[in-house]
Amino acid sequence: MDRSVHDGAAAPPRRGLLRRLTTRRLAVMIAALAVPVLAAPAALAATAVVTKNPGGLTAVGPVNSAHGFPSWYEDSKGTRLELCLDHTNPLCGFLPSDVPNETMPISFPDNFPEEAFYMLAGSQLTSAAGAGRATLTLGLEAAFANTVTDGDQITFARQRIVVRDFPPNTTLHFKHPYGAIDVDTDESGAGRITEDISPAAGNFQTALKGNLGPFLSWGADAPAGYIGNPDVEHTVTGSPFDFNKFSVSYVVGNAPGGPAETVETDLFSLQGKLQTNKGVQADAAVLNGEFLDVFATSEADSGDIEVVGDDTVVKTTPMLTDTGSKRFYARVRVNGTPPAKVTVRNIGDDPVSTSVVDVTRTSGITITEASFDGASLRVKATSATGEPLTVSGYDVAVGQDGAVIPTVAPPMTVKVTSPTGSATAPVTVSGGAESPPGLPPITSPAPDPGPICDPAPCAEGGGVPADATPQAKAVATPTSALRGATFTLDGSQSTNSTTYEWSQVSGPAVTFSDPKIAKPTATVAFAAATSDSAPRNEPTGPAVIRLTTTNNGANSSSTQVTIDVPRDTMTIGNARHRTGNELRVDGTATIAGNTGALTPATVVVLYTRPNATAPWVKIGTSPVDTTGAWSVRVRPGPTSLQTQYLVQSSRGGTATGTLATR
Repeated sequence: MDRSVHDGAAAPPRRGLLRRLTTRRLAVMIAALAVPVLAAPAALAATAVVTKNPGGLTAVGPVNSAHGFPSWYEDSKGTRLELCLDHTNPLCGFLPSDVPNETMPISFPDNFPEEAFYMLAGSQLTSAAGAGRATLTLGLEAAFANTVTDGDQITFARQRIVVRDFPPNTTLHFKHPYGAIDVDTDESGAGRITEDISPAAGNFQTALKGNLGPFLSWGADAPAGYIGNPDVEHTVTGSPFDFNKFSVSYVVGNAPGGPAETVETDLFSLQGKLQTNKGVQADAAVLNGEFLDVFATSEADSGDIEVVGDDTVVKTTPMLTDTGSKRFYARVRVNGTPPAKVTVRNIGDDPVSTSVVDVTRTSGITITEASFDGASLRVKATSATGEPLTVSGYDVAVGQDGAVIPTVAPPMTVKVTSPTGSATAPVTVSGGAESPPGLPPITSPAPDPGPICDPAPCAEGGGVPADATPQAKAVATPTSALRGATFTLDGSQSTNSTTYEWSQVSGPAVTFSDPKIAKPTATVAFAAATSDSAPRNEPTGPAVIRLTTTNNGANSSSTQVTIDVPRDTMTIGNARHRTGNELRVDGTATIAGNTGALTPATVVVLYTRPNATAPWVKIGTSPVDTTGAWSVRVRPGPTSLQTQYLVQSSRGGTATGTLATR
């Protein structure tokens, strides 16, 4: 991932994209306005993406098993870009330190960069006063969740703005080809925002939800096969908003009537390689007797896709396709022990694209008949391997002539099994007599005579005498429950009772499965949730529940049961805020006597504020792991200095304190 994400520096986009941005031509429009502004006193808006651009990226290609990243991404205009992986080619924009061994070609994983780009665009503005810098990065990036290793591959769509030395305590309104962003500066004139959608290891569809696209380009001036040259500043096309610029406007200090300033540029550094490789996706390799049936998908030409063999067990075999189809197929004979994996390659790509798939096995069982004639279920099946077959559920062998199973109630499907596999087929009904109809319904039922009791009389609705006094009795199992846990209430031992009503008297909130039955279940509500937007004021102590019973509504009796609700203990390890860089709070949340994993896991919600009179603002959430540890880490974090924190746990614990700052 881009290293500037970690250090908080005001670094321009990597790969030399902005090497000469300080000499960039700027179109500056500055107006010191003395017009009164009818508005509230100066205040900072939240740093945020205010104009989004979904739908700019529409498709992702097959994964190239040579490095584990998609062969290409496609935008809404049909343009496809692939990774530029030649560190000797200046159009790929690699810096000398990007590849471990610059004397050798790029190869995975030993000599592979930590990041590469399908598209990377950058631009920079200088403040009207000349001292400030604002750097824009727009990129579709391939990187790694941790280290350069298989399984850690991620892709994401990034937009980032980093500001240094602009007017302090000012809201900057930025516009760029893919939308608009507001950034608040702190007292030093710094601010930043990064949006990455969305780095998830092995899930390359998430980048399609980003705010990039369609891809920018120099247009007719672009080098052949590329969308631009990262070492040359140039105008671009492609903005869906017809705004192929980077601009900022602001009122210094957000002061009413203060000087308004606007700065913009139409120059960008741009890197990206047009797709020439079409890739290949190995979909399946199925062992069927002595053959491998191999299936693949690609947009390659006929003759470019082949199964890679070793010329002993499996021979290299071209795959077949229909005209205009993306499907490829080959049946390959296996000589000896079948392989565990099969590699398919596209020899038309440069470098050659490959894709690997695990070999699966068919059962070798074919069910040729599964029928019911009204008296018997008939099953016929064959095994390609000659293994014995059995009709599952009946434990009847399927012989050479099949199996005949007497039954009056056949299954919808039959399953035939062997020692190494199984197959299923639907049952067809070929005949049989009509099932005998049932007796006709009674057309004139007698009226309800009401309850009959011995001795008489009966109370209406049951055998409890109308003048009997109810006595409510209630127990809870267990007598202690964590937040989120369910327990059972039992009032069935109440005497002379015909109705039940459960209600809560005090303590943490409890919900009932049905408050009007004798034995409901009840659940203690969580004390916090990831969806919370403000701190909760949750009651503590035990949950006290009342049971009220009546005898047909005439007489009543009540009793109470108490449920202990333990809270987790919160401890804080780190708690610090580095303005414009990171806000981090971590610690533990543990429950005395609990050693197992909790389901669902405990979550904590972090709030901060700049001083004791300011409202709490939600910063983030974190699950608590099986050791009790949690961590909320936000980059770059709030742009204004935060000094106090409040942590609330879903299991009732809380912690407050002071953030370390610098």
